[in-house]
Amino acid sequence: MRKLIVIRIVHSPTDMGSASASLEKAGISTLGKQRWQENQKKIESFWLDLEKEVDDLGLDVGKLRIYQDGLPCAGALGERIVRETAAKGSKNYQIVQKLMDRGAKIEATESADLLRQEYGYIKALLEAKTDEMKRMAEERYNQVKDKLLEDRDLFIARAIDATLAEGETGLLFIGASHNVLPKIAGDIEVKCLD
Repeated sequence: MRKLIVIRIVHSPTDMGSASASLEKAGISTLGKQRWQENQKKIESFWLDLEKEVDDLGLDVGKLRIYQDGLPCAGALGERIVRETAAKGSKNYQIVQKLMDRGAKIEATESADLLRQEYGYIKALLEAKTDEMKRMAEERYNQVKDKLLEDRDLFIARAIDATLAEGETGLLFIGASHNVLPKIAGDIEVKCLD
């Protein structure tokens, strides 16, 4: 039997790679510095609780495959991305690295092309110089974001189906806006951590 444990995650700025500084600036601008910092403390607490919950699962890491929202590659490159992002302070990636160090395998979870497309829209929004440019960038992104997310979810489900072998468990770290579950192969037993 193939099993998949789904973990709904909250992204921190560190998880967002090169867009992190712009996203943090936009968050502070929207929420104010104090509310932004309070929110970051809540996210930190979420990850500490989640790390303990994952540890308590007692997973056989030798038969564990990790699927990470936003990660388009496996092997040495995927591991390098995980380690570099963990070193920058990402709690999500620190948990993934800890599991990898114990023997879990990281899998290519996302389409690089779809991620680049979405990043282009978000970058245009974050770098807009005027309110009009921002409005137009937001309008363009709103026109495609649901379809991009749907395509990403389908790609993720197919990647899991193609790589998760009989007798293995997958651990999917996935953002709350995703809706991957209806697309998961019917022979995979799914459990959600809440």
